[in-house]
Amino acid sequence: MNLENAVIVGAGQGMGRAAALLMAAQGATVYLVGRTEAKLQAVADEIAAAGGRCHVFEADLTQEHALDALVAYLDAEQVALDVLVHCAGEAMIKPLDVTTFADFNRIININLGTVFVSTHNLLRFLRASSNPSIILLSSKVALRGYGGVAAYSAAKAGVVGFARSLAVELRPERIRVTALCPGPVDTPMRWAATPDYSRNLVISAETVAEMIWHVANLPRGTMTGEILLQSEQYD
Repeated sequence: MNLENAVIVGAGQGMGRAAALLMAAQGATVYLVGRTEAKLQAVADEIAAAGGRCHVFEADLTQEHALDALVAYLDAEQVALDVLVHCAGEAMIKPLDVTTFADFNRIININLGTVFVSTHNLLRFLRASSNPSIILLSSKVALRGYGGVAAYSAAKAGVVGFARSLAVELRPERIRVTALCPGPVDTPMRWAATPDYSRNLVISAETVAEMIWHVANLPRGTMTGEILLQSEQYD
């Protein structure tokens, strides 16, 4: 498949980093988007050292106009965007009675609001591709209830609902929209939230990246529903 241009939101670490490295290794030009320039630049250095091509765009997508610089660049270079991968997110483990209004709004905005900002700004560049994909990272918590993560679950369930609706909306244009719902993944976010978590219950970020690559390279006109990906030992 001829996947030439990919935007990875949340590319500075974890699943976003793994997806960026894989796509660059496969020959795509990768646009690295995230809140922390130092992390993005470290990924860019890895890509460059391996002979790949990438561009860094520091952006906080909780802000409406965060992608203005990227949009201007894509316009100026007349880029047809083949895939948008949204990996940005923040976990929060808190019982509801100690979850504040500010906590809830922050988690919804970071995990779901940023999905709107990225897709709303970049959809027209995807329309120029010969096989466009929008791949949104949700979570298994969107598909099954777990205690102590009500705000995070609401946000990730929102991502699934957003993907389902957008997939129907864009079906006439044959733009693939997929929500990928992994169980626990070996990422910095996982270990920051649960440092004592069992290693037997996680999958690698590279495994998730391989699934992202597979979905993005399906033949045009082939779609998926949400995809669950997890350790066989995870409930």
